[in-house]
Amino acid sequence: MPIITMRQNLTSLIMPKGRITVFWSKMMFLVTLPIMLASMPSMANDDVTRAETWFNKIRTISADFVQVASDGTSAEGRLAFRRPSRMKITYGKGDELQLITSSVWLHVDRPDERLLTSYPISETPLSLILADKVSLRLDGYETRVLPSIAGIVRIEIGKDDGEGAGRLTLEFSEKPFQFRRWIILDAAGIETSVTLQNIVFDQPIANEAFKIPDYSAEN
Repeated sequence: MPIITMRQNLTSLIMPKGRITVFWSKMMFLVTLPIMLASMPSMANDDVTRAETWFNKIRTISADFVQVASDGTSAEGRLAFRRPSRMKITYGKGDELQLITSSVWLHVDRPDERLLTSYPISETPLSLILADKVSLRLDGYETRVLPSIAGIVRIEIGKDDGEGAGRLTLEFSEKPFQFRRWIILDAAGIETSVTLQNIVFDQPIANEAFKIPDYSAEN
């Protein structure tokens, strides 16, 4: 199974089901994203600070998601997120594809094939929000706050060429200020949006939710 890594582009925090490589495409999402904010006006910096603060205060997120890509593919599923480092993204009923993270690995689980493949979490956009302390003020990428639309704060993180080329846009509702959607534009020109729905914050999520299957024990 091919994988799109940060060395190739900013992949989405959840990936379209039809072109299953690894996230990301998807939330949740979801990578240490280097960023330059030195030229941003103070108001824009305030929005970035609010975004960092929001992620660092949140302990858990449970939500449904809808994923739509510009290549015509779409998917729905369920996301469970517990900071730091733990996330599970389940597509459909979970019998074909699940993505499960730890502090080191992104595990791609294909229950229908009894197959588990693991990749370094550092090679995915996930490390952006799974870090012990979320920071959008690292070196190497450009971050800017886009004009708001209908009360939505939009923060774009991007790089035009080289390793990690692509664009990631994080969207936050203004009242209340909370994460709601991300959009990925990868180096191939495919745009993928992931919208969270029916969101529940800071409710306990048991360790069992992030259990890694051991298919070798079945042989």
